[in-house]
Amino acid sequence: MRRRGWGCAATGCAIPLVCLLIIFGAVGVLTGNWAVLAAPKVPAAPPAVADIPAGYLVLYRDAAARFGLDWPVLAAVGRVETNHGRNRNGCDPNDAGARGPMQFLEPTFVHAASLAGISDPDICDPADAIPAAAAYLKSNGAPTDWQRALYRYNPADWYPPLVLGWAERYGYGARVVWPIEGGRIRQGFGPTTFTGEPARCFEGRCYEHFHDGLDIAAPIGTPVQAIASGRVTIAGRMSDGAVVVEIEHSRGVLSRYGHLESGLHVRVGESLTTGEVIGSVGLTGHTTGPHLHFEMYASGEPIDPLLVLPPTTTQGRSP
Repeated sequence: MRRRGWGCAATGCAIPLVCLLIIFGAVGVLTGNWAVLAAPKVPAAPPAVADIPAGYLVLYRDAAARFGLDWPVLAAVGRVETNHGRNRNGCDPNDAGARGPMQFLEPTFVHAASLAGISDPDICDPADAIPAAAAYLKSNGAPTDWQRALYRYNPADWYPPLVLGWAERYGYGARVVWPIEGGRIRQGFGPTTFTGEPARCFEGRCYEHFHDGLDIAAPIGTPVQAIASGRVTIAGRMSDGAVVVEIEHSRGVLSRYGHLESGLHVRVGESLTTGEVIGSVGLTGHTTGPHLHFEMYASGEPIDPLLVLPPTTTQGRSP
């Protein structure tokens, strides 16, 4: 898979920042005054998503996909507020007058439910409260600025970092993995003698042929996973016939997965966690054999994925 006409790259000095933006969360976690806040102690928890009631997990995912949010952060709000509905007592109000699984004040809930397009909303019903929370967070800047949105949800300095701490436990921006387990790099990133690759200028030099990603050989049907948490921005067939998924991990930081089989596991707008399967290796588009074509971009310019992916001894190069 090749994408043409995206201009010359000069991102070498940006690699450390790209790594930080991927590792420490998608879209906006590093905004605001996050860096100067003391990190709160997050209670030890069993890995994560298993602690979320199944019905709540469905509601978090659906609401996040509807409003273009990251579901682990929305779930973390529910965890901090009422432990996913477990802490409420007959939906009685707390000392501040907030109630329901997402702890709304009545006037705020009416406004949030209106933003979500919910008629006759019930503040105590998670099927109404969770989409209302998603709509309210969206209206206050999420996901571009989670810090601001979370502070508006609960105006306390400790609240955004506590929520984001729980979000990491649910897989939000916590780690980076390889897109395929056990594959072998058949072609690396950079200038190449392979005449099938287009010309490109990169870091101030222009090349007649340039490969803008990694080709990782693997059998057809091999699962392909998201390298980090993020939001799906492309999921489907391109004009050359290749089936492609693109994930935005933070503003301007993207990963792309090409030559996939047509039966994708994700859709545009869906929020993903690290390692979540997005599809499988296929033979779609112009390809010389079964492999994943994997690209990474920062501000529209290609970067070498090996500078971001974790070191491993299992991803050797093919002879």
